[in-house]
Amino acid sequence: MPLFGKEKKIPSTAAKKVQGAPVCKPDPWREFEENGSWTNDYKESLLQEIKNWKTKEDSVQNIRILLLGPIKAGKSAFLNTVTSIDKERNAEVAPAGGAQRSFTKTLQVFRPDGKLGNFRLLDTMGVEEGDLCGLNEDDILYIVNGNIDQNYEFNPVSPIKAESHFFKKEPRKKDKVQCVVFMMDANAVGQNNITDAARRKIYSLQSKLESKRIPRLLLLTKIDVLCEKVEKDITEVYTSAKVQNAVEMAAELFHLPVRNIFPVKNYTSEVGLKPTQDILPLLALREMIRFGTDYLNEMSVNTSDSEDSAMES
Repeated sequence: MPLFGKEKKIPSTAAKKVQGAPVCKPDPWREFEENGSWTNDYKESLLQEIKNWKTKEDSVQNIRILLLGPIKAGKSAFLNTVTSIDKERNAEVAPAGGAQRSFTKTLQVFRPDGKLGNFRLLDTMGVEEGDLCGLNEDDILYIVNGNIDQNYEFNPVSPIKAESHFFKKEPRKKDKVQCVVFMMDANAVGQNNITDAARRKIYSLQSKLESKRIPRLLLLTKIDVLCEKVEKDITEVYTSAKVQNAVEMAAELFHLPVRNIFPVKNYTSEVGLKPTQDILPLLALREMIRFGTDYLNEMSVNTSDSEDSAMES
């Protein structure tokens, strides 16, 4: 069963606060950085920053980013959007559509080879409400830990076991995930259309990831469907009261800072690419890489400190 439904919903403070709010706000609820703008020059600067990014770890050249979300949340569409930006043309590496079950059955790894670089995007089965459908919570932790390889086929009724022959008991640093990104449909979040069962699964998963201190971000997709102003002009995203509402509600639901939540519009029906539409995915991607690098550096420092302490004792 998907993560959205008609079951009784928990009241949302953010939902109550913005009832009756205008479609657009006179002042933006989020500002660009100092040199940011809706221009091709700014898009190119983001591309270059991502392409030239370096970690301090010789053994980890690419930040690994795990994408999680329910079916129809836009994971595959985001992968195709990033691929299109990378290749500078429409491209598809993952089937996308409105199926009731996840298209993705195996662990897939996207590797940019054009305008982008220095990261890997990991795609998985969709997260669903039931224990015997969709991606298993423990399987997610094994992916984060780097215990399984690309193309592993998920089985909701038979979770990964440490005794399995394919299980990597001592994964390398470059096999591990440095950033987890949740994908959610902005319409479901903005309309508070998330069931209690879905919330419980989200809280449980969040708790397990928090214990690992791994950075977590959230992408809100389909913002053009949520707000008619954004549908007509993507540059209205930061003045849209509807998008701001969805961001605040997502922050409340996932227990994340608002700054960790990024609205995006994926390429779905467009024939060509637009510089303005590329900017939101690139901003999100840059933050994933930055957060992942900080986490990688912190883990390396902690490991070095532990080794020094052991030698001193």
